[in-house]
Amino acid sequence: MYLTVLFVLSIFAAQLLRVQAFDASATQAAALSKRLVTSVSPAMRARILDTNGQVLADSVERFTVVADPTAIPEYTVRVDGRRTKVGVSRAAAEVGPLLGMDPGTLTALFSRAGTRYVVVKRDVNPAVWRQIRALGVPGIAAERTAARVYPTSMALGQLVGFVQPRDQTPGGGLELMLDKTLAGKPGTMIAEQARDGYIIPGSERQDIPAVPGRDVRLTIDADVQWYAQNALAKQVTAVGAESGTAVVIEVATGKIRAAASYPSFDPNDLGAAKAANLRNYAFNDAFEPGSTGKLMTMAAALQQGVVTPSTGVIVPNRLPRAGLSFKDNEDHPVESFTATGVIAKSSNIGTMLIGERVKPSVMESYYRAFGIGQRTPVQFPGESAGQLAPASKWNTSQRYTVLFGQGYSLTAVQAAGVFQTIANRGLRMPPSLVEGTANDSGTIVPVPAPKGIQVVSTDTATKLSRMLEEVTGKDGTASAARIKGYRVAGKTGTADRYDEKLGRYNGFTASFIGYAPAERPKYVVAVFIQRPSAGMFGGALAGPVFNQVMSYLIERDNTPPSTPSPLQYRVYAPTPLSDRDPRVLSDARAKRDGL
Repeated sequence: MYLTVLFVLSIFAAQLLRVQAFDASATQAAALSKRLVTSVSPAMRARILDTNGQVLADSVERFTVVADPTAIPEYTVRVDGRRTKVGVSRAAAEVGPLLGMDPGTLTALFSRAGTRYVVVKRDVNPAVWRQIRALGVPGIAAERTAARVYPTSMALGQLVGFVQPRDQTPGGGLELMLDKTLAGKPGTMIAEQARDGYIIPGSERQDIPAVPGRDVRLTIDADVQWYAQNALAKQVTAVGAESGTAVVIEVATGKIRAAASYPSFDPNDLGAAKAANLRNYAFNDAFEPGSTGKLMTMAAALQQGVVTPSTGVIVPNRLPRAGLSFKDNEDHPVESFTATGVIAKSSNIGTMLIGERVKPSVMESYYRAFGIGQRTPVQFPGESAGQLAPASKWNTSQRYTVLFGQGYSLTAVQAAGVFQTIANRGLRMPPSLVEGTANDSGTIVPVPAPKGIQVVSTDTATKLSRMLEEVTGKDGTASAARIKGYRVAGKTGTADRYDEKLGRYNGFTASFIGYAPAERPKYVVAVFIQRPSAGMFGGALAGPVFNQVMSYLIERDNTPPSTPSPLQYRVYAPTPLSDRDPRVLSDARAKRDGL
């Protein structure tokens, strides 16, 4: 027995020697690894601001309350001056009302076997967490998180975008586009934790603080956005349309002051949003423009010297081209228009007679100079470039349909940019959406201004702008867009809308794009109504929204009334016109010239 006991004690001594001497560092490391916990502290996501500093998206501190079911049974409180163990039921009864949870549900969570980590509740207000922490329940802790809030709600939902509530990862819009700037860098904390879940005072600890993201200021004006969004929503609802878009661009800079879409969604309540409403139609939706595209055809013809605003155009009831018989929207007898009248009356046939005198390759070059067929420098998530095939690939009918806005597609922002070019005397300023980013000290540093592109001459733009004024004149197609006391230049549009699901045309795009006062415009307002059920014409459907938004801008900026135009252009040509006159365009002349 003596030898046996001596042998056993020898084994114990050897093991003790191994643990405390030979394997001391490894044993200490193993013990430390069990005590060490690593927690990640998320970086506060930076704010998105409008051009005036109004907050469009912000992050607020929140906590996720967690529990260790093995520690909570040790909960004690002072009863009659003595510490008494009250355990799980008392903890649930005291924590439940603070979290707005049923004590029975909490009791089940706090008693869960086989785990030391249970999520109790997410998105807890800091004030509530302070009350829970003051109870001193062992095993109950909190992980610092953040919640994203959007003060402007649905007005900017499709533009600002959203983040996933659980982990704050961006899901769309500017939140996704600007994520690297907004997100910041998470921090980490490594510390020794006792069995009850609390950090051991004076123990080994390493902190790497989180680096917050940087604020971004947009070109968007929240007030203009709100007004445009509401005007658009009312009209889309009133005419039973599928959707609508309204874009406001500053003429001199190309800055986008509003990019409204409807239907929209509330990024504060992502669970109620429909998937189809998460995208921003102003950037993501490409469609054929219809008659608003005639502006580019006329600009090319004026710049190439094919016509002047007063050139006569004999417009027949039908125009045979490419084996087809083209017509205007309504049947009419032979009309005698000027080139100005072709725009004012939105004649497809007149536009074809003018546009066919510009070579297809040259016409294509003007369209591309206006920004068609290419994504804007904004690079909005999911942004469409639209479609414009090379002129060499245009089929026989497309050579004519592109002239009046069918056979290619663009986005609302691209279409608004075309009119910005004319309003800015032929100088296209690429659209922009970000105005500046905060530096390390929090000061907003402006981004470099984009370089302008001279698409047509100042003289051409001035003449075309005056021609566009006749669209809202007494003989034009957009009486609903008129603003009393101000000269309004613009263009209506009605286009067949292609349905990719059906593989055919289905419904219409009704639009109006314009600016006022025409002689010194500050903003371009573009409005698009998609698949309306109550009508199809852009002047009647989109014109009223343009009128409301532009009237608001004029009133807000205290814009003085217009002065009479020194240029007076006729809509109707003097009759009779002769197709032998070189100043007159007609089908007969086109055939003689081999067109």
